Amino acid sequence: MPLYNAYLILLLLYFSVDYVQPSTVKDEHQFDLLIFTQFWPATVCTEWKEKSPAHSCAMPTRPDSWSIHGIWPTRLGTREPSFCNRTWHFDPEQIQPIEPVMLQVWPNIEAETSTYALWSHEWTKHGTCAAVLEPLNSELKYFSQGIDWLEKYNMLDILKIANIVPTKEKEYPIIDINNAIVKELGVRPQIECNKVDGKNQIFEIRLCFNKSLELTDCDGVKYFGEYNSVLTNCDPSQDIYYPHNEGEPKRLYVQLYKLISWLQWFTL
Repeated sequence: MPLYNAYLILLLLYFSVDYVQPSTVKDEHQFDLLIFTQFWPATVCTEWKEKSPAHSCAMPTRPDSWSIHGIWPTRLGTREPSFCNRTWHFDPEQIQPIEPVMLQVWPNIEAETSTYALWSHEWTKHGTCAAVLEPLNSELKYFSQGIDWLEKYNMLDILKIANIVPTKEKEYPIIDINNAIVKELGVRPQIECNKVDGKNQIFEIRLCFNKSLELTDCDGVKYFGEYNSVLTNCDPSQDIYYPHNEGEPKRLYVQLYKLISWLQWFTL
């Protein structure tokens, strides 16, 4: 009888451990908010060309428009989760209804790489995590939500209200950019700069949403520090350069580039 009892206890312990493991894995994929990230194509293009003078850029069709980088589920104090389902691969056919719009507002600025490279990365790394929410539980829903948010919260339009516009003539204090967004949207964003020729150049602006897809402050997100109530990585000793975007590629080039990308993608 004692041996039987010992065996029974071990058996119960085994199934108890086996039972809690799925919960532990699931916890690793939990998140607190969604970060909607827009990037400034001129800065992305500058960085791409710095890697090689031969590089060219596929710019948005709307002049001086911000573009979508992604929607990132994020647990406060971390940069997680990511790659929540590595078997759920990006399928270009799933977003065919919105692909013409995607090419305009969510372009892969880095020409000479696949049209689908950015979308595939964003879906695999972030979309598969966001998919636990019903409004984002497919490729079509995830990317459509990004398009909808850009239409509502395009930084070009929001900053223009405060007379902050792309220009080569002046630079802008970080606090002015932050306050323009807070005034219009009522939430604190994150503002990212990159150094270009030793100057702060605007790179990304991030808005945060709760799981009900409502705007919320980005407080508590790990990516940046805080300077004078501004969540940013920008050098506070300098103002920010907000240069014009370059013109879009010629239509023939765009169509040829798209055709080549399709062929590359489906022959991998």
